[in-house]
Amino acid sequence: MTPRTAAATAAKSDLSRAAIVERALSLMDVDGPDAVTIRRIAQEFGVTPMALYWHVANKDELLAAMGDALLADVVPPPVTGSWSVQLRGVVENLIESLSRHPAAADLVFPRILVTEPGLQITEFTLALLEDAGFSREQAADLARMGLQTALMLVTQRPGAESQAARKERDALLAQKRAHVESLPSDRYPHVRAAAVPLTDCDDEAAYYSFGVDLYIEGAVALMRKVKRASA
Repeated sequence: MTPRTAAATAAKSDLSRAAIVERALSLMDVDGPDAVTIRRIAQEFGVTPMALYWHVANKDELLAAMGDALLADVVPPPVTGSWSVQLRGVVENLIESLSRHPAAADLVFPRILVTEPGLQITEFTLALLEDAGFSREQAADLARMGLQTALMLVTQRPGAESQAARKERDALLAQKRAHVESLPSDRYPHVRAAAVPLTDCDDEAAYYSFGVDLYIEGAVALMRKVKRASA
C-alpha cells in the first residue's frame, strides 16, 4: 500500500457525522462560508460526495448540524450568585463557544429552540429571569437579546472579517482602514481619529466584557423599573 493509499484509507475509516461537522467548521473558519460544500468536504476526506450522504442528507442538514455542535459545546453556568451574575454566565459561555468558530456562529440562532442543548439553555435562562421578577414576555425578550448580544459580539468583532477566507482578511482590513483614514477630515474628524478601534480589536477580553456589561446593565435597569412599577 502506498502512503497516498494508506492516507486515503485512514481518512475513510475516520468518516463519521461528527468528523464531517468538525471538518466543516474548521473549513468555514479558514475559507469562509462559501467554501462549505458537500463536494469540498468529500475532497477533504478523500472520498466521493456520495460517501458523505450516508451521514448528512444534504448541505442544509450539514449546516444545521454545525449549529447544533456549537450549542452542544456551551457549558452551563454555575447556579450561584444573583440572577444578573448567572445571566452574565449564560452570555459569556455562549460567547466562549461561538468564538471557537466565529464564521459559523450565525448557524446557532435558527437551532436554539429545536436542539436539546439550545432548549436547555433557553429553559435555564427563562426560569432564571421569571424567578427574578420579569414577566414571561420580558424574560423571553431578554433571553433572545442575550443570544443576539453574544452573536453580534462574535460575528461583528472589529478586525475579525470572519465571513471572508483567512488569506483575504488582512487585505480587507487594510482596505477598510485606508478608506476610513482617507475620509475628509473636516467632515469626519472623529471617524478618522477612531480608524484603528473601529476596524480592529487589540483586546478581545475587554471587547467582550464591555459588550456583556452593556447587556447586563440594561437588564438590571429594567428590573429596577419593574420593581418601581409594582411598588
